[in-house]
Amino acid sequence: MLDVIVGTAPVNWNNRDVPGYRAPTPYLEMLDQMAAAGYAGTEYGEEFPRARARVERDLAARGLKLASMFYALDLRGDDAARREKEIGHAVATARFLRSMGGDMLIVADSGDARRQAVAGRVDESVALDAASWRRMVEGFVELARRCAAHGVRVTLHNHVGTYVETEEELARVLDATDPDLLGLCYDIGHMAYAGGDVQRVVDRYGPRIRYVHLKDVDPAVLAESKREGLSFAGALQRGIFPELGAGMVDFPRFLAALDALDYAGWLIVEQDTTMKTPLESARLNREYLRATFGL
Repeated sequence: MLDVIVGTAPVNWNNRDVPGYRAPTPYLEMLDQMAAAGYAGTEYGEEFPRARARVERDLAARGLKLASMFYALDLRGDDAARREKEIGHAVATARFLRSMGGDMLIVADSGDARRQAVAGRVDESVALDAASWRRMVEGFVELARRCAAHGVRVTLHNHVGTYVETEEELARVLDATDPDLLGLCYDIGHMAYAGGDVQRVVDRYGPRIRYVHLKDVDPAVLAESKREGLSFAGALQRGIFPELGAGMVDFPRFLAALDALDYAGWLIVEQDTTMKTPLESARLNREYLRATFGL
């Protein structure tokens, strides 16, 4: 059986990428619901206080652990000062994470309006030029090196609406970087949404998976998104990511592959939006993993 810790993410309660989606859930109420739904931990969210002692107390009181922090940054541009500022902010985030007892920084390209608009429908017309691509990859490597000096591991999150969305884009970054330096935070829902082959990525890059985001994809909403030209935010509002087991992702095959790889670490349920209440959704997802896979 997989030696994993099942956690959840604040974005399932409060998603600032989708304005007006629902009223925000207060920080402590959110933690209460995470614990009530049966999760072992959570990622650090924007709602969290910046005081280490308070966060540690609030998590411990509910039997929760801190899994990671997420940081999106733009390393594509040719403004050296701006790139250095972006990396500097990310390293500061990593240092803060370390002060909180965490050691896993999840990073992603920040994307832009152009890529957000064509999420799931990427073609060469919205690809990066060679120079921008080189700067982005070199930036991720530099960031990972600096974070390692502070005892923090960096893992790259494949993410729709960014320049590391498709299976080919992810492969291009991973093939150009040191596996020991830059790991993979594999989001299987984002890969399916992007049109990639979830299992093929595992077969090719399984040993680089250091962290997992679990989400499902509704094939009907995905088809609507392509037909109507929905943006990422538009698809989220339609419920592109349903509760686990309700969509097109083959979870038995994926989790069996992780088991074969002797994966040990976090499985984070990160659904982003739900047509149910966040607590109802959290409970359904947790029960699916427990009842179906014994996790």
